[in-house]
Amino acid sequence: MQVLHPMKILKFLVSPAMLIFPYIVPCAAPQDLPENKAEFLRALAAAPAFNASLLRADAARERSGSAGRLADIEIEGMAARMVGPMNERLTMWEMNVMQPLPRRGERSADRDRAKADASMALADHAMLTGELAAEVAAAIAEAEGALARVRLLEAQIERLNAVLRSVEARIATGSGRLADRLTVQARLASMSLMIEEERRNAADALSEVRGRLGWKPEALLPAFAAPLSADIVSDEAAASRLAAARGAEAQARVRMAHASANPMTSVGVRFEQERRSMGNDNTLGLALSTDLPFRSRGYARADARAAEAERAAARVEADAVRHRIDAALRRVERAERLAGIARRLSRETVDRLEAEYESVLRAASTGSGQASTILEVVELLEKTTEAEIQIIRADTAVRTARAELWRYYPAADLAAHQP
Repeated sequence: MQVLHPMKILKFLVSPAMLIFPYIVPCAAPQDLPENKAEFLRALAAAPAFNASLLRADAARERSGSAGRLADIEIEGMAARMVGPMNERLTMWEMNVMQPLPRRGERSADRDRAKADASMALADHAMLTGELAAEVAAAIAEAEGALARVRLLEAQIERLNAVLRSVEARIATGSGRLADRLTVQARLASMSLMIEEERRNAADALSEVRGRLGWKPEALLPAFAAPLSADIVSDEAAASRLAAARGAEAQARVRMAHASANPMTSVGVRFEQERRSMGNDNTLGLALSTDLPFRSRGYARADARAAEAERAAARVEADAVRHRIDAALRRVERAERLAGIARRLSRETVDRLEAEYESVLRAASTGSGQASTILEVVELLEKTTEAEIQIIRADTAVRTARAELWRYYPAADLAAHQP
């Protein structure tokens, strides 16, 4: 059996440029194409939560048609038979037609409240769509990152297996060390365990995505897509729309509270006929009734104060949404900056590994480093793997940070891609 020279082993196994760049998963593209985001959003339409939220928004929109209603006309009839003291007989007929009138300002306030409720339902639907998109995109990014690490570790295991075969060949000829084989085998076992853990993480993430979407386990998932920082406009985000709708709904409740302090009136027409022996008496009159809102005005003031507090809460919530959006954009900026630093440091690591590689080659060619050659090969592989994993994690962090931007994507753009 031919024994490979250590320098030949290194030439075959260790080339830092070959070890790092072919197996690094490329970072997310600087920008996603609009059709990719549209396709991603269309894929979310199959989620049960999406359809339920869409139906609730439709229900709120339909309910607005019944707002500001006017009460139906009331008709009252009466018939009576009277027998007087002189055996006088009298037949009476009476009919009242009444129209209850709404309180002043009540109908317009109710219509505004219904419109605000419909806007809140649509904003809720847009928020749920954004949250669903953020969760799905983040899970896909985590799964793709885990699979990238699996491919990286599998490639490094292939190289370690080649190192192990060379070590065993040297041991068979009596020129190798058992300690080298144990070192390589331990590293192989550790990397195999890491692969299984990463595969489990990827499978869990993909299973969660399919569960959220309500898809079958074998269904194909949409490709990763996420907004850019430039796509986010604070005032157009679904959360901002929801806060504005809550403010409008609170304002409508203030108006309804003030309207409830006004009296409720009814107008009507009354017709009465009395049939006597000497002739009929006919009466035609107008009726007006109203209540005295002594108690309701106190209740109305309490309702108005509560609605004013809700409106103030909506304004505070709108400010909080802007701060959350700003924080999310800053997270993306920090993640992208860290990813850039990771890539720069990886290039520097490659240069250092190349220099170390040349040093090992020189030592192996002179025969001064043969005893530690295998250990140095394993160490170079470990350093290379660590550098690659750092880059993959940095790129995954950028993707997950950008996935969170779906929560603040413009509501109108989210609605434009819905079926």
